[in-house]
Amino acid sequence: MNRLGRIYGVLFTLMASLLWGRLFAGEDNTPRLRKLDFSPFQNSLDHFSSHRFTEIEDLLLDATILDLQAALQTGKLSSEELTLFFLDRIQRFDENLRSYVELNPNALTEARAADASRVKGIVRSQLHGIPINLKDNINTKSPLHTTGGSQILLNHSPASDAILVTKLREAGAIILGKASLSEFAGALTMDPTGANAVSGAGVNPYDPELEVSGSSSGSAISTTAYLTTASVGTETSGSLISPASQNGCVSMKPSLGMVSGRGVIPLIRFQDSAGPITRNVTDAAIMLGAIDTKDIDYLSGLNRDALKDVSVGILRDEILWSSGPSLPLEFLSDQHAIMQRIDQGLEKSHAIPHTIQIPPGSSGALNQLIFMGLAQDTVGYLMKAGAPVSSLTDLRDYNAQQPEIRVPYGQLLVHYGCKLIGVFADQVGSEQDDLAKQYEQLALQLRKQAAATLTSIFGDNEIDLIVSLANDQSALYSTAGYPAITIPLGLDDAGSPIGVTFIGKQGEDGKLLSRAFAFEQTTKYRINPGAPYRHILKSHGIVFRINSPGIHFGNSFTLTASSKLHPEKVIEETLTGLISDIQARDLNQDGTPELFIFINDDTDGESLLIYSADSRTFLQKIVIPELTDTSGYHGKDDYSLTDTTLIRTFPLDSADAGEQLLSPDKFRKVTYRLNSMILEQTGANESSSLHSR
Repeated sequence: MNRLGRIYGVLFTLMASLLWGRLFAGEDNTPRLRKLDFSPFQNSLDHFSSHRFTEIEDLLLDATILDLQAALQTGKLSSEELTLFFLDRIQRFDENLRSYVELNPNALTEARAADASRVKGIVRSQLHGIPINLKDNINTKSPLHTTGGSQILLNHSPASDAILVTKLREAGAIILGKASLSEFAGALTMDPTGANAVSGAGVNPYDPELEVSGSSSGSAISTTAYLTTASVGTETSGSLISPASQNGCVSMKPSLGMVSGRGVIPLIRFQDSAGPITRNVTDAAIMLGAIDTKDIDYLSGLNRDALKDVSVGILRDEILWSSGPSLPLEFLSDQHAIMQRIDQGLEKSHAIPHTIQIPPGSSGALNQLIFMGLAQDTVGYLMKAGAPVSSLTDLRDYNAQQPEIRVPYGQLLVHYGCKLIGVFADQVGSEQDDLAKQYEQLALQLRKQAAATLTSIFGDNEIDLIVSLANDQSALYSTAGYPAITIPLGLDDAGSPIGVTFIGKQGEDGKLLSRAFAFEQTTKYRINPGAPYRHILKSHGIVFRINSPGIHFGNSFTLTASSKLHPEKVIEETLTGLISDIQARDLNQDGTPELFIFINDDTDGESLLIYSADSRTFLQKIVIPELTDTSGYHGKDDYSLTDTTLIRTFPLDSADAGEQLLSPDKFRKVTYRLNSMILEQTGANESSSLHSR
């Protein structure tokens, strides 16, 4: 979207944040129309050791596909293990994230075959044995389906793979499954983004209250959450760049025609393009090299000095939002901080920056074109697939027959499209079902206009690269068929990922990748989701080690304890919330400590886990007893410790349940002592202040 669109989107988000958080809290998501089937892998998953999982997790962190290939080649890793690792994470986390529509039942079989080929000395490419996924508007033959996220295509298995899928299989890639998306590439509804009838609404791995964007939402979510090595998504206008930026990924929209669109559910066949979504530019180069129709080695062209002396045009006013509606000063300061990161990255890369502007009115009538494409191209695909529709009106009426299943998030854009197509038919003097020629003429006209605008911008400003933010100029570069790539800039003040976007000249995809690589390697701004917590604590001769990823979509921790008297013991626990502190105290004064793990949850307050280190009950959990008096209690606990006492403090609420006081003036303090392995309440009193540790 453009600058004004982003501003209004921010204002809408501020108003809707409370409802947004509830909608994407995992259990409030819509039911899947087809559950993810782990039965082909369950036995292998059950025997996949947690120790090996942790080893692979450490190996994978911030690794490129080149790093994985090195591990595969030396025998430190197998494709089967890597595939199991991702399947394990999908099983644990994707019910919360909803980044997958379907799993490939042959994934493990394909991985084992890749390993067997490697033993024989056959390695097809840098993608050999690497697990990836595909956006679910890309054709995959049976046993996989291709649904576009829609109920009407729920059981649709095309007769053949898309050309790009064939190329990936030939390269030796392992297809993990199909990634979720905004239904029909975002042409059904965009409220919320990243939602579809088949798998529900996608959830941002950085924060459930953040937007995921679309339409390649599942590709971005699964990639940044380490549920795949990489993904292939598609873009009509912003559908690769926007979700990648919003979910902390790299993504490239190639030049038009660089990747074959045959076998991809079309939205606007005159400008749709598939492209990679990855965690780094190196992987994007490898993925594009596998799926494109050219014989180009993008990987060997990557150069850390590729931005040196390159004339770069920065859309500074757009990034800073120096015009348009007024926004809070703190929001504008956030934009200045983002601009500063871009400037610093370009300066360190020795680029030559210039401030440029996009001529007004450059985006053209793209909205009209999208709805014509939906009526012509998407409905045309549905007809060929045997769906019971022959027009956009038919699709609207079909969905309306069972809206709770077929369009759980509504179909506002389809309603609008039906009206718009009718109006356009009247304007051009043709029937609604005879718009193909006018559609093609408009598409080619808009492409020509957009290409002329970009050619002029590059030429008049004597620049080789345009620097924008996220998908602000997607209506221009996508319509023109020019390449663009987004590179993570880290997180803004609200904790939301944001990406800088480089727009290159038509056909200069290799140069664009290399320049993005130079910026990425100079800055290394990308931050993985979560707030990892790692701590080592020594007490009474016992060493406690705790490790937690600090992720909202399925947090957990691993606790290891050992001493001269005790062999190493490991326990794993799932969590709701984030670990904020750990302490060791000898609460019962028996000469051995207890370990206290403090967990904070923004909604429910603080919780506490306690483990004994007694020789007889080493790392046995100690249970906090239920409250004897629950009057006025609605959660929001706070825990603290003295040498011999556990203190539990919480606000008293005299209002009805659920109506929390914003500033409570009364608290109840409950104290406990530890008698053997049992916590006993020793007192309770009320006070006017919260006592924290």
